[in-house]
Amino acid sequence: MLRLWNSKTMKRVAQLAAAVATITCLLPGVAHAVARVYLLRMDGYVGQHAEGHRAMADLVLRASGKDVPFQVTSARVLSGQMHAGTVFSRVRPYRPNFILRGDRTLLGKVAHAAPGKRLRIDGHWRPGSRDLMVSSVETRPPAHRTAER
Repeated sequence: MLRLWNSKTMKRVAQLAAAVATITCLLPGVAHAVARVYLLRMDGYVGQHAEGHRAMADLVLRASGKDVPFQVTSARVLSGQMHAGTVFSRVRPYRPNFILRGDRTLLGKVAHAAPGKRLRIDGHWRPGSRDLMVSSVETRPPAHRTAER
């Protein structure tokens, strides 16, 4: 009679079952260990806080090795459940607040923007990091003030 299950085979099956059980138990923990990445959109202007302008956040962005003051006038997290204010509170203790990473052309638009220049910056941010992976930088038209009567 041919024996298919000898002691070596049984030992390997037991080891495989133990490995599968271990991996299955660890999967929920692994899912929590994977950091979520958020797409952040910031509208604002380069420079120090200006009189009469209301800023949501007063940031310092490092772009192409240069620190650039940036006043955020509005911001949204376009992916996930986090609020923009929460993102800013997490990077507030650090200077620079964000280190911009990405295409040199995009980073140059921020690094060489004149004071008062309005920008929209989109980038991906991971909690626990100050890196903002920039996906787009757009120049925005100047803010129009309503005529006073």
